[in-house]
Amino acid sequence: MGKRTKLREAQRHATEQAMAARLRAHARPNSGPAFIVSYGDFPPAYRERIEPYRALAVRAPEAWRCRLRCRAPGRRFLELVEFTFARYPVADHLKNAWTATADAPHEIAVALDVARTDDLPDLRRWYIIAASGGSLYKEVTHRYLTKLETHHFVGAPAEVTSTRRAFWYAIARAEGDEPVACRVARSKLVEFSISSSFWREAAQFFARHPTAVLEMNDLVDYLQVARLEDPRFSLKGRSLPALRRRMAEWHRALQDINCGGRWHGHCLRDAVYCDGDGQPVWRFHQIKTGAELAEQGRRMGHCVASYKEQCMHGLSSIWSLSRECPSGQVENRLTIELACNLTIVQCRGLSNRSADAEEIAMVKRWAADQGLSWDEWVW
Repeated sequence: MGKRTKLREAQRHATEQAMAARLRAHARPNSGPAFIVSYGDFPPAYRERIEPYRALAVRAPEAWRCRLRCRAPGRRFLELVEFTFARYPVADHLKNAWTATADAPHEIAVALDVARTDDLPDLRRWYIIAASGGSLYKEVTHRYLTKLETHHFVGAPAEVTSTRRAFWYAIARAEGDEPVACRVARSKLVEFSISSSFWREAAQFFARHPTAVLEMNDLVDYLQVARLEDPRFSLKGRSLPALRRRMAEWHRALQDINCGGRWHGHCLRDAVYCDGDGQPVWRFHQIKTGAELAEQGRRMGHCVASYKEQCMHGLSSIWSLSRECPSGQVENRLTIELACNLTIVQCRGLSNRSADAEEIAMVKRWAADQGLSWDEWVW
């Protein structure tokens, strides 16, 4: 680089720094995120995520200059990460490891059946290996995935936002096409470990025998019970229609059982909503006894009675949503599963139908009032 070029670069850098300083000086207090244009502008909490991996950088982080219009520090930090470590594009779920939530280590522990958090893989290092052109399969994923599955894991589409779901996407994608694999990644299979040969077999089965996410979730519930009753139960040689028939028999058997027991449930109170005179009254009621849980299953024609143990151990709570019309007629509309982390994970109507627009609006209103969240694919 010639002296004139060096001088122009130094002048440009000084101009950028001066402009950033003027903007910071004239910014109103608490008017929004800090104006970040270079590595040094990030708070220490962000820089501390980069420093342990500096030896693996393909570019010095100090050379980064932000080109985003968005001022959100998180977005700008991910651009910095990509600049510092990436030669090649990598799936968003791995990039998101740099800004992962507090729940992320638990999710990965479940996916890989890791007992201690100290044994969890370093997903940020996984990102660096893949983004810099290294072989993720040779270095780490050969313990969990085949070479073909690793290829799909690294190239998972943007809608697969978490690494836990990306594992299941990759297993299914190796057997079927992308839309079907995305549905598998949205299913309840993500609650199990990919180290289980049976549940891997289930993901491969659904990739070869496509069905809707809601039905897949129902079948997962049935498979879990079938596996507990017979550890030798296998999907080899089975067809989707045959599996549906066996699940229907299980549903009918559940409607005939009498559940005992009671539990405390979540500390949330029942809620009532009325939009005005003559308008329907909506009631959210938490089910806290085995007898009522069984009755809800019989009334709605689904397998909610099988959730008794989860309720008794505080892993889930089950709620009914009913609507009272001006005539006084009461309609049973939905059964709702609320996880222990106050996330709505299921909403089902009669015979496991999906919630309609009116019901979804009411559930979202209840969630906002109670401080609840919901799984991105619950609707």
